[in-house]
Amino acid sequence: MKGALSLFMALCIFCSIGVVSRSGAEEQWEETTRAASATMESGSKKSTGLPSEQMEEVVVTATRTEKTLADVPASVSVITQEDMARQNIKTLDEALRLTPGVFDKRTKGMMDATPSVNLRGFKGDQYTLVLVDGLPINDAYTGGVEWGTLPITNIDRIEVVRGPASALYGGNAMGGVINIITKTPEKLELEASGGYGSNNTYRYRLSGGDLLWDRLSLQFGYEEEATDGFVTTPAYKTISPGSVAPSGGYAMDDPYGNHTRWVIGDTGDNGGFHRAYNLKGGYKLSETGSVTFSMLSGRHEYDYGPPHTYMGRFGPGSDGGISFVPNDFISSTGIGRNDTDIYGVTFKEHFGPVTLRAHGGYVTSDDRYTLETGSGDADYRNSPGSLKITENNTWFGEISGDIPITQSHLLTMGVSYRRDSSDTDDFNVPFYRSYSNRGNSLFYSGGMESNWGFFVQDEWRLLDPLTLYLGLRYDYWSLWDGASGVPGALKYYGSKTDSELSPKFAAVWKALPDTTVRGSVGHAFRPPTLYDLYRSWQSGSIIYESNPDLKPETVWGYELGVEQFLFSHKTRLSATGFWNDIENQVYYRSDGNLRQKINAGEVRTYGVELEAEQWITDWLSVWGNYTFTHARVEENPTDPESEGKKLTGIPEHMFNLGADARYKWCKLSLIGRYSSKIYSASDNSDIADGVYGSYEPAFFLDAKLTVSPIQRMDLYVSVQNILDKHYYEYYRSDGVSVFGGITLRY
Repeated sequence: MKGALSLFMALCIFCSIGVVSRSGAEEQWEETTRAASATMESGSKKSTGLPSEQMEEVVVTATRTEKTLADVPASVSVITQEDMARQNIKTLDEALRLTPGVFDKRTKGMMDATPSVNLRGFKGDQYTLVLVDGLPINDAYTGGVEWGTLPITNIDRIEVVRGPASALYGGNAMGGVINIITKTPEKLELEASGGYGSNNTYRYRLSGGDLLWDRLSLQFGYEEEATDGFVTTPAYKTISPGSVAPSGGYAMDDPYGNHTRWVIGDTGDNGGFHRAYNLKGGYKLSETGSVTFSMLSGRHEYDYGPPHTYMGRFGPGSDGGISFVPNDFISSTGIGRNDTDIYGVTFKEHFGPVTLRAHGGYVTSDDRYTLETGSGDADYRNSPGSLKITENNTWFGEISGDIPITQSHLLTMGVSYRRDSSDTDDFNVPFYRSYSNRGNSLFYSGGMESNWGFFVQDEWRLLDPLTLYLGLRYDYWSLWDGASGVPGALKYYGSKTDSELSPKFAAVWKALPDTTVRGSVGHAFRPPTLYDLYRSWQSGSIIYESNPDLKPETVWGYELGVEQFLFSHKTRLSATGFWNDIENQVYYRSDGNLRQKINAGEVRTYGVELEAEQWITDWLSVWGNYTFTHARVEENPTDPESEGKKLTGIPEHMFNLGADARYKWCKLSLIGRYSSKIYSASDNSDIADGVYGSYEPAFFLDAKLTVSPIQRMDLYVSVQNILDKHYYEYYRSDGVSVFGGITLRY
């Protein structure tokens, strides 16, 4: 570790020498770089990252039409390839963690199988619609997203629209919309990168593309990454107060501050694996029309290595106030794997003044994981286990068009259809670290649903500096074939239909040439997922029961923001306030050992997002953003102790700070990330910090240095968690880690 840090410092010094030293070769390299930069500028409006160029960035997600960032009627952030290159990103969701209003809940790095991206106080992916080139990828089971399977290679940009967006996009868009847009090459491009770092982590990525015969574009990419990981989970036993302290291990409170745990070891290094490839082809039908086909396929796996004991032996035995057996060191461990495939087709053409778009696709996933179920002497080498397999399938199609009514009116309208199916089976397996030799299904749950959506939006330029947007969408969904229970004694649920109407009003006012004011009022909803409706299960003596009669959760959201540029656009300031009133929140009602999902809670969230960016020189910029989110349960008769408490899973305060320096052939980024305490208990009683199961306040400081000694070659070193702080984000985080590599381009 010290050697890697020394290498990082040496590269910093190497760059410093380059700042003050000039040679004929360096001057020639600078001329080459200027020429390359000029070429980039001619092909892209965002070549340097200056705020003036950011205003010209064209986005499509906020209104479904092409708009510059200065003209959109919503809070939108664009994450570019360059933004992602400044960080050592291992999974795609990590690219979002520096965005204001966004909390990326990834608790143990690449190994995490259940990360989520939360927008504006909405907990979980199921409240945010996630698209890949306009195709929704929230799964049919929980509404979540398998972030660990998505490729990073060939991502052109990510557009993040914060705030209710059901008026255009229907369900799951309560918190906003994230649209991941892949590359379409316009010339020959080849890139290869590879690297190695802490925890025996390796990574390589390959991509290429070209435009053939001025009509046919082809793009491909492949990436793979694996790590031995690190210890994330302690193995512990309950100890009675006043007992004789064991000679090994150490005491640890539980999240509620009770002195009842004694750590006897850990469950081993938690490792991970990621592999993904993508293909994309496009054909220009005319000067204004095109058709594209894309395919993304990914796999994510996690595993646990052999456990470690702090007691001198694995047992069976006793020490002081505890006794332990080999099985205690592998509790709640297992293996997991998810395979996700995404196929999409898009058509676009102009027929006179009318623009017609159509796209459709298919998303399928196979998710499986095991848990050990042994006892006594059953250990890492022979314990039996349980296996759960969930298969999801989604078909999607949409046709929309832009119709100019007058010079000041643009009408956007369309129709969409989505059909989901999900099936989950539970099995027993003879060995918990294998999927093989499973028996018959012990429990099944599943069902099907479909949704028709009809939407219309009127863009009306009332005055030259003022544009209004009026939107309305009607959604009609159906549920059928719902069932759960033991095979042979399944409980079947009747068909069901429901509908929702989602209006939205928004406005953009360019008060001054460098001042823009935005505001909106909108309605959004989230229909219950197949997991909410049909998945019942048991953990110990607690029974978790689904509810086929759930209604959709709804929200009315309000937003007002202002953006200001100063000093010839070298300074950018932005402030946005938001307010959300949520009704029919889906919640578990407790009745003895029974937990049943019902519509019960009413939640209110409000807050502010502040952003600032300053270019100090043409090669040095500093930036920062701060998000305050007040998320409280206003009413919940099923759990009165939660009323007035903070919503679980959401930090109240977040900020990100950074500095980016680009001088000659060196780039250096320094980034700090902070999130305040997060509660898991609805009554906020989990007050302890620094213990397993808690989410304590955390500040991470990361850096990445890139050196380009010759054209088309980058050497880079990244250091994450420079301060070497171990935090508990439920699981224990890693300390300082280093990763270095090389990138070659053509």
